[in-house]
Amino acid sequence: MAGVDVHSADVSAREQFAFSEEQVRQILTELVQKDGISGAVLLATCNRTELYLSVQERRSSAEDDAVSQPAIDISPAELLRQYAHAPKKPFTGRVLTEIDAVQHIMEVACGLHSQILHEEQIVTQVGHAVELARACRSTDGVLDTLFRTAVSAGKEAQTQVSVQNVPLSVSYSAVQQLEQHAGTLDGKTCLVIGNGSMGRLAASLLVQHGCRVFMTLRSYHHGETVIPFGVQPVPYEQRFLQMEAAEIVISATRSPHHTITKKQLEALSRKPVWILDLAMPRDVEADCGTVEGVTLWNLDDLHSSTAPDETALAALRQIAEQYTDTFQMWRNYRDAVPYMQQLKELTTQRILHSTAAEPYAELPQLEEIVRLVTERTVDMLMGSMKSEITPELVRQSCAKIKDRGRF
Repeated sequence: MAGVDVHSADVSAREQFAFSEEQVRQILTELVQKDGISGAVLLATCNRTELYLSVQERRSSAEDDAVSQPAIDISPAELLRQYAHAPKKPFTGRVLTEIDAVQHIMEVACGLHSQILHEEQIVTQVGHAVELARACRSTDGVLDTLFRTAVSAGKEAQTQVSVQNVPLSVSYSAVQQLEQHAGTLDGKTCLVIGNGSMGRLAASLLVQHGCRVFMTLRSYHHGETVIPFGVQPVPYEQRFLQMEAAEIVISATRSPHHTITKKQLEALSRKPVWILDLAMPRDVEADCGTVEGVTLWNLDDLHSSTAPDETALAALRQIAEQYTDTFQMWRNYRDAVPYMQQLKELTTQRILHSTAAEPYAELPQLEEIVRLVTERTVDMLMGSMKSEITPELVRQSCAKIKDRGRF
């Protein structure tokens, strides 16, 4: 995998790798048509863009002692850069492979790498990423199981771990930070630009804090949007008229264009005091922060004012490690299956050609009986050792049977 997040890149760098859902669909569809790639999932949220690839291996036969290698050299970081049309320079985000990549997605799903520790939206986002990949037919058995396991890890983290005094999401953090700097929010007029999940949550929180809240709607969305209770809708085209009456503006859209520019802001007869840009890519032109009397915050400016809950951190890490082990056990067993088949065949032939089988050589269906008993016995033994099975362990067992003489 390769990716950038709030901990490895600032908002301007992450902005280069921000993709719309339509772009994600196109990227996934193209990726699985490339030689050597058998699966792809692209996790794209407001604070992270991470590409997970499952590559086709030049797998040795069960009789070959060579270690399996990727069929061709594939760089997820370079692919990300190409799709983002980012400048050709060293990739500064994360690049992880094998067990490290597995551990990372488990930690992501548990909220360990979120801007807000253990925030509640990440599990839904991880689940949506793999659902989108399934819809694009870009996921394979490995990635599907990996992300299904990660979602299970995230759900357990949400239900079993409680983090004290930490906001539950970016929207919670934004409202909390507003209250700390702007004083009481009760009675303040607010405008929320954007009717997505983040905008709706922010609007609901502002209502709970006693604000008078307006939310923009695009005209062609009127019949299919949900307006939070207590929030008044206004046409998107009238946002600047409403902005002149607002003290607080929050913008959280998926628009590829700015919702507020410096020129538009300066043209207002009365300007808002606080503008919070919760979008990726950014909704608000960065120069708006230079307008006198206006304070502009983007995603990088939001943070929790409390120290990390070490007990919760340890519990979250333990869950991530547990589910990493669960996935690795599944993958090891899956990769060992070709060697198990060879083990069954070798064992069957050794028994049939052993001195112990000579007295029964004339029995009808001897081979079928020996084969059936051998297969059932190997399956039982391997099943009882499932947590310890690796492809290499079974391969070595095959090699030892080959090396032994007739018994």
